[in-house]
Amino acid sequence: MHIYFHNAEDQQRWAYTEGLSDLGQREIAVLAPCSDDDLRNRLLLNLLEFIASYIKSQPKRILPGQTFRYGWVMLRFVSDEKNISGAGSDALLIEEHESHFALEDVPFVPGVIRAMELIQIQHKAMQRNQVTGDVQYPSSTHFALICSRVTPEAIQQLRPLSAQRLWEPEGQHSGWFFSCCDQSHDHDNPDELHRGHLLHLVKGLPAFFPYIAMPVGAALLFEENKVVIFPPGEEQGFVDPEAPLTTLPS
Repeated sequence: MHIYFHNAEDQQRWAYTEGLSDLGQREIAVLAPCSDDDLRNRLLLNLLEFIASYIKSQPKRILPGQTFRYGWVMLRFVSDEKNISGAGSDALLIEEHESHFALEDVPFVPGVIRAMELIQIQHKAMQRNQVTGDVQYPSSTHFALICSRVTPEAIQQLRPLSAQRLWEPEGQHSGWFFSCCDQSHDHDNPDELHRGHLLHLVKGLPAFFPYIAMPVGAALLFEENKVVIFPPGEEQGFVDPEAPLTTLPS
């Protein structure tokens, strides 16, 4: 499979695949408004390559109207019946949710620029803090294990607050564990723990979102106006030079 870029008749820039038809799959096109040297453009290529690998790995083919989970976000494929991409009227276009943090159903809109911006936020958090390891992108529907004292009402004020990615993601569990820092609180007692959706966690604590894909073994300490990062295998933490996120990306 190859990926190409071109401008359609309305001068919108598109990326599209060529070669998926050999697998019995309709070619895929997506809006690509970023320039070649924009990091989001590389992330878009990663997305198309990931979809191609998925198609090759199983017998089913992607059809119009189907959705596709890619890390945090949900994407949808629709027919390009009017050939607006220039890739052919048989191509499939990729759409994304208008908001990736809504608690209710929201419409899909053309392109994946919002999804790429979210991944870029996560990549930059790892790069500037020199965190290495296998990136693990959880989805908004994944769960975290949470200390009973970390409630929706307390999460904004409870400081310090600890978050550790202790386990490999499995099923619907992200591997993240949130806890208070009171050493007298028994976090080995199942009665003092509960499960919570990551979407609800980041709604209450936007500062968590940039680090949500960090590898297993990473840990975070949320203090007043700063986040301390502990890379996997490191006992010494250091303050993220960027101020904590206070609002989620629109």
